[in-house]
Amino acid sequence: MGKHRATGPSRRAAGSVVAAGAIPLIATLIGAGTANAEVLPAPPASSLIPAALRAPAPIATVDPLGAATSSVQEAARIAVQSATDSITAATAPFTHAAPAVPAVPRPAAIADPAPAPATRPLPNHAYLAPQGELHAPVPVAPVAPIEAPPGKLRIGNVEMDAPFDPREINTGAAQTEAQLATFLDSVGIERSRSDRIAAQTLGSAAIGASVANTLASPLAGTSAMVGAVAGFISGIPFLPIGLLIGPILGAAIGYAVIAGPAAAAGAAIGGAIGAADGFAAAPYGTPPAQ
Repeated sequence: MGKHRATGPSRRAAGSVVAAGAIPLIATLIGAGTANAEVLPAPPASSLIPAALRAPAPIATVDPLGAATSSVQEAARIAVQSATDSITAATAPFTHAAPAVPAVPRPAAIADPAPAPATRPLPNHAYLAPQGELHAPVPVAPVAPIEAPPGKLRIGNVEMDAPFDPREINTGAAQTEAQLATFLDSVGIERSRSDRIAAQTLGSAAIGASVANTLASPLAGTSAMVGAVAGFISGIPFLPIGLLIGPILGAAIGYAVIAGPAAAAGAAIGGAIGAADGFAAAPYGTPPAQ
């Protein structure tokens, strides 16, 4: 009974105090040992798979569909290229590139010639220059047309009173005369003589046409009557207007058939005579002061 004595409360309390006091000591010793321990390097990781079995070499795969698609694309490209070359070769003879026109620089020092006046007064015929030496045509300044006197019909050196408005006739005759004078200037004829030749040529042509028309009037009148009869007969199917228009048109055609060629021949003969007279005229007067 004495050996198995029960533990009293005081002993259990003392044991608990001793156990509680030992915990900090044990923790201190564990921390010191951990601090003084050497840090060992981590062992290298060893591969469990042999090197020969790690990454097998890629195996070439054959894609029959892809190869067939590439072949079809290549064949289509070749066919398109061949067709394009054929079309280009066929249209090459009809394709002409526009020729390059080189730009010609214009000298800045040369100024444009002053434009000729619209018209000019009647030239002074107090002086006539010698014929001079003729040469091939060269560029010259254009000659301005001569302005006719008011109320006058002027064709070259022919002037007369006009009971009608002659401005349109005067304008056409003056322009023709100016163009002829310009040509005569270009071949070396002095202006006073070129003005005279141009005026005499045009005036003599008008006179020749009038004379020829007068001489051909009887024959032209007969031709007009024949034309009127022919026009009347031709106008019967177009009654009633045909009976009016047919004779008038037939008479005009019949008259022109004779009078037209006669007037043209007379104008040609008169113009030639006037030009020859103006060129052969002897010089006279004193040259005007420049």
